[in-house]
Amino acid sequence: MPDPGIAIPPSNALAIEVRALTKRYRNGVLANDRIDLSIPRATVFGLLGRNGAGKTTLVRQITAELQPTAGEVRVHGVDVLREPLRAKRLMGVVPQEAVPYLHLTPAEHLRLFGRLHGLSRSQARRRAQELMAALDLEQHARLTVNQLSGGLKRKLLVGNALVAEPPVLVLDEPTTGLDPHSRREVWALIRGFSGRGATILITTHYMEEAAALCDEVAIISGGRILAQGTIDQLRARCRYRFKATFTATNGREEDVAGRSHEEVLDELASRGIREFAITKTSLEDLYLELTGAELAGEDNG
Repeated sequence: MPDPGIAIPPSNALAIEVRALTKRYRNGVLANDRIDLSIPRATVFGLLGRNGAGKTTLVRQITAELQPTAGEVRVHGVDVLREPLRAKRLMGVVPQEAVPYLHLTPAEHLRLFGRLHGLSRSQARRRAQELMAALDLEQHARLTVNQLSGGLKRKLLVGNALVAEPPVLVLDEPTTGLDPHSRREVWALIRGFSGRGATILITTHYMEEAAALCDEVAIISGGRILAQGTIDQLRARCRYRFKATFTATNGREEDVAGRSHEEVLDELASRGIREFAITKTSLEDLYLELTGAELAGEDNG
């Protein structure tokens, strides 16, 4: 449970507030550059960017694992830099590289983390039973973690983060390396908890994942936030609102983009193209438009 001594701000307050956050490593690499973020409560918020864009560095500063060079972070009003322990009690965290204890059963794993979070033996047992049901792990109760699929292991790690019922859940690349079925298992779990009043921060480099799960998204590239808003708000920022995909005479797939549906149709007609698929431009289109050449050049953490 959250520390009873921590006053949670009213429901209209921000869950996470980041101001002018900068991280420069000792080797001179500028991983985060004056980042501002405002994440409302009860929101699934996606931090979208390719590997090396600065997502994990930003998350590790939010969760008090990494000291920033400059700037400030607040979680439910608690200053992360001045009171890291109080801030950590408000967050359940699943790091990208986390690995569960393979020799334990799922229930043993959850009970262990319950005890580590200060629950009594009986409270930890009861909480483990609740999470086993919520995570749909009861049918796997007799297996050790080593025998679980990748998706089930990831769900168990999310369960560990939820043991203390934190108001903020931070998931760093929660589905990286998972097969499509396991990925959707984790998606279903995130959707299941998103309506219970908690705030969920997800980092991802999957466009489909961001579009499927997130109420709001921030696009990060080269350690900077390039855009933030709802999926529809971000799509509206595309220079071209519609695009058509067709197969050219050389057999390659090509696109035609335009500011309106009619503009795209006119361009297709002028080229004599009769078979095509026309859609609205996507979040990926905006990402490519905003990042441009940086897509090939990012190498910071």
